[in-house]
Amino acid sequence: MSTYILASMFPNGFPVEIAKSLQQIITKRNAFAFVASEFEKMQEVTDEYFAYFINMFHEQGIHFEKEYVVDGRMTFKQAQEAVEKADVIWLSGGNTPVEFKYLKKYGLDKVIKQHQGVIIGLSAGAINMAETAICTLSCQHEKQEVYSGLGCVDISVEPHFVRNQITDEVINLSKNYTMYGLCDNGMIVCKDNKKYFFGEVYKIENGKVERIGK
Repeated sequence: MSTYILASMFPNGFPVEIAKSLQQIITKRNAFAFVASEFEKMQEVTDEYFAYFINMFHEQGIHFEKEYVVDGRMTFKQAQEAVEKADVIWLSGGNTPVEFKYLKKYGLDKVIKQHQGVIIGLSAGAINMAETAICTLSCQHEKQEVYSGLGCVDISVEPHFVRNQITDEVINLSKNYTMYGLCDNGMIVCKDNKKYFFGEVYKIENGKVERIGK
């Protein structure tokens, strides 16, 4: 059974409660696959983010025997095998539609959907994990876009959400789609058909906003 984790950003490392949860969730620690959002450009930036985020795990005593980046430096087959054998898959933040196109181009969409392990989506990665991926102007996308995502989870998220800065765009979208406003330092864990909320998370539905995170 897969465990899906959706997050926005952790500006100062993992908060204590989230770190404890990750330590409990991540029991198999052989391989960690850091899937880039941009596969064929800016690879030095990808490496910097990889080092930054893997260090956050190390700071909490979570180490893996193998830790590697998955991007255009691998062939399609190598990328698929690298993701397939990982105990933990990290789907990076970045340009959401571009990331999704690369996942499909490299055949990783099917591998991720079938994966039985821990999959963590950060920002763009969290958006793309949904059945319905919603890219808003409010979340700094170039244009509003709604498309079928990876289908790992049945919820759609709005990362970097700030309650007192909610836009008419998000309110209007919520009349057609239930969305979860995911604040920085917040996290949603989807496991065994249940959802667990950490930090500041809001349910946005039919134009109404309700806090559900602690």
